[in-house]
Amino acid sequence: MTRMMIATALATTLGTAAFAATEAQIQQVQTFNTGIDTSTFTDTDYDIAYGIVTSGMSNGEKTAKLRALGTDDNVDMGIAMISEAEMARLLDYAPNTDFGAITQSQAEAALAVTYGGESRATITSRVESILGGAEMDADTLTIVSEGQAAMLRSYVPEADVTVLTQEELALAMSYVHSGMSRNEKAAQIEALIN
Repeated sequence: MTRMMIATALATTLGTAAFAATEAQIQQVQTFNTGIDTSTFTDTDYDIAYGIVTSGMSNGEKTAKLRALGTDDNVDMGIAMISEAEMARLLDYAPNTDFGAITQSQAEAALAVTYGGESRATITSRVESILGGAEMDADTLTIVSEGQAAMLRSYVPEADVTVLTQEELALAMSYVHSGMSRNEKAAQIEALIN
């Protein structure tokens, strides 16, 4: 469960096929910092870890996230790491947001709400509530799910995103928030669905 939440919280560059890191990618993860125990990593963990290692984060951030991935105590990967476009989208609905004080999962949930198809007033209220740290109610959780599906469809319009498992959805959302090009994101999401 924790590993799935870590995958959900991750928004880094992921450049691998779904759940199948190559031997070269695994080796790159293992040699990035030999002080990190990767012996318990699953294929999914290596996929996420490769995204961390190849991201634009500092080496310190990469090391911290890799260590967190190897433990079961970390539920959220810390402060939000989203693109400037995603930040601008959130600021459009919540202009007073302090991005140093929100977590990755809050940012991703709020972004999903912005794609949910509700009225601007409802979206604004829910985004501000999420970014303010309020617990999400059942209606907001439904809108987040609808928003995630809408975000994925913006990359793969014809795909049936309802076939994704929770873990695949988490990985697909990490692709959406990654630094990959639009075409790379679409290809990775399409690979998950097919």
